[in-house]
Amino acid sequence: MKANVRLVSGLTLLLFVTGHILNSAAGVVSFEAMDLMSQFTTRPWRTWPGTVILVLAISAHMSLSLASLYRRQTLRMKSWEATQNILGLLIPLFLMSHVMGTRGLVEIFGMNSGYAFEMLALFVFMPEFLITQPLLILLCWIHGCLGLHTWLRLKPGYQRYKNIVLGIAVIWPTLAISGYVAAGLRAQRMAANQAWVDEVLKATAYRPEMIEFAKASMTYMSIGYLIFVALFFAARQIRLSIAKRERPLLLHYHGGRVIEATPGATVLEILRLNKIPHASVCGGRGRCSTCRIRVGRGADWLVAPNEHEISVLARIAAPPAVRLACQVRPKVDLEIAPLLPATAVAADGFEQPGYLAGQEMEVAFVFIDLRGSTGLSEGRLPYDFVFVLNQFFAAIDQALQDTGGHYAQFNGDGLMAIYGLESGLHQGAMEALQGAQEMMKRIDHLNESLQSELPAPLEIGIGIHSGEAIVGSMGPPKHPIISAIGDNVNIAARLEGRCKDFGVPLIVSEITCHRAGVDFSGHTLETVEVRGREGKIDIRLIEDPRAFDLLAPHLKASMDDDIIDPEFRCKSIG
Repeated sequence: MKANVRLVSGLTLLLFVTGHILNSAAGVVSFEAMDLMSQFTTRPWRTWPGTVILVLAISAHMSLSLASLYRRQTLRMKSWEATQNILGLLIPLFLMSHVMGTRGLVEIFGMNSGYAFEMLALFVFMPEFLITQPLLILLCWIHGCLGLHTWLRLKPGYQRYKNIVLGIAVIWPTLAISGYVAAGLRAQRMAANQAWVDEVLKATAYRPEMIEFAKASMTYMSIGYLIFVALFFAARQIRLSIAKRERPLLLHYHGGRVIEATPGATVLEILRLNKIPHASVCGGRGRCSTCRIRVGRGADWLVAPNEHEISVLARIAAPPAVRLACQVRPKVDLEIAPLLPATAVAADGFEQPGYLAGQEMEVAFVFIDLRGSTGLSEGRLPYDFVFVLNQFFAAIDQALQDTGGHYAQFNGDGLMAIYGLESGLHQGAMEALQGAQEMMKRIDHLNESLQSELPAPLEIGIGIHSGEAIVGSMGPPKHPIISAIGDNVNIAARLEGRCKDFGVPLIVSEITCHRAGVDFSGHTLETVEVRGREGKIDIRLIEDPRAFDLLAPHLKASMDDDIIDPEFRCKSIG
């Protein structure tokens, strides 16, 4: 709820600032153009409904921002976040002067405001304040654009248009300042004509005491605001000092590190306070999910996630043990582990499959190995060998893309692929068989194109098996990949290795044939032992993967629980 109020109030204020920018930009034309533009952009805010909306937006946005800053255990934050907070504290200082010099004089003295008088006042009567207007526009615009960017970059479609948005963000205030300077210089030139000055002052019902009142009010309000800011940070420091007297809790960070923390701080604040890098694209506002962590011991004592956190976690299909570090405020010792590297970007917070966090799935596994790669490297320059190897991987990768496979592991001269992550086991098993065909065809094309550079045609061995395994995003924090581990993965790897023993390029487990619903009864059936596990499995030896017909009448794919057992034998159909 608070996040939505802060967002809506911020967008309201940004709309208000945009109107002022349009008014200033019209200064390139004339004072009359500025006044005409204001009838549509700023005058509506001076009506009672407009004033109420504006005051509510300012009050809500400032109070929520100050409350968030007050609750922080540390002021360590990212540079963009610090910039936004500093600008947010500076804006009221300049805004009060602007409001008193315009709306205040209208309400107190009954002045008829107009841009001719405003430019005359700033560039002639009070030149010491002429910089405040463009500076206020810049502060508000940059602050608003940072907030808007932080919100929009969590939307997938924003990435396509962010350069256009950036261009608008730069051009808009440039036009405003250009119009402001042009109007001010025009006022200075026209002030040489006393008749024009008298006419402007008369039209606005100007009285000399207005300027003195405005200057005095600006000074007192500025001093009062600075005192308020000083008291605010003093109160915050007192609160932190009192909190530190409580017994510290222990945060058990992955890797064995134990951190002392003050109760009441969020996990994200604790990590920042201890200079531990941790992802947080949205600045700890619970929007991006990039700060997500896996919680271990102590999870039962945490306050249940609110509706906002639940919706963010649901967007990425997070399992129950996953929470947002910026929303969790531990009260007892807690065990946590980060799920994303500290360098995570906005895209990592988009809606993602649940298996990324790790889950058991039934999928198909394909292992591919390049035969004779050691001999291929003999007598060749390293550059030539790497070139051939990269051509091989490019061909295999394209085959995976064309058939719905996902690259999952690299091991020098071979790789592992997973099928069925999105489509399910039946479709995944079928796509794995299609992938094997496509790989063989692409290797044939590669042999033709590299015929003059190869001592012998490239040959590959492929092993395909399917079943249950643990799938998830694994690997070093900076370079994770989606991979899988488990007994069925090892079986697929062993089948690829048996291709040499049987002298065939492809071995498919009978389970996979049945899962795909494909009749492979015309191919040799063998029962083999798999090194590293007890029991035997049935396999099909495919001498020419290019030749089998996946469009032939299929068997009915069985998804019964007993078929998950690798020792299940599919009955061949004669």
